[in-house]
Amino acid sequence: MDGLTDPETLRDRDDVEFVEESVEAHQDHFELYEPIAGMAIVGVTDGRGRLLLLEREDAPVPVLPYGRTEPGDDWVTTAREAVADSTDVEVAIEGVRRVRRHTYRSESGAETTGCDVVFAATPVDDGTDPNGGHDWRASWREMGTLDLPDDPNNDVLNDIRLFVE
Repeated sequence: MDGLTDPETLRDRDDVEFVEESVEAHQDHFELYEPIAGMAIVGVTDGRGRLLLLEREDAPVPVLPYGRTEPGDDWVTTAREAVADSTDVEVAIEGVRRVRRHTYRSESGAETTGCDVVFAATPVDDGTDPNGGHDWRASWREMGTLDLPDDPNNDVLNDIRLFVE
């Protein structure tokens, strides 16, 4: 996949799940999404059927690599850079699996809209060992051994499940 400037263009595609979330009053999410277009989230699977995850001891669940997409930026570029920055793994973006469009309302009643775009990717070099960045530990995880909590309303877990189920 070469580029994506507007996730809205994926709304009517049969191969992309497009989810329109209800307006949610959530000050923290409003502050996070107000200055950005959204999040590029990347499910990276390798030739051995493993999934690249970021984990932290104090985090209840692992996460897929992700990065903030600024207004006007290319989502595919953000996705590639997010994986490289957090894991040192260079990836080829294969396509989009899901777009989640949401609106958050602040305590003052202001609203902001953003998207989470979940990309599917593969490593350019299938033998690359990931390195964690910041506070996260990056690792390849066997999909059959992931023990994810049963929480159907957790977007982070639902994005991971796109690649393990």
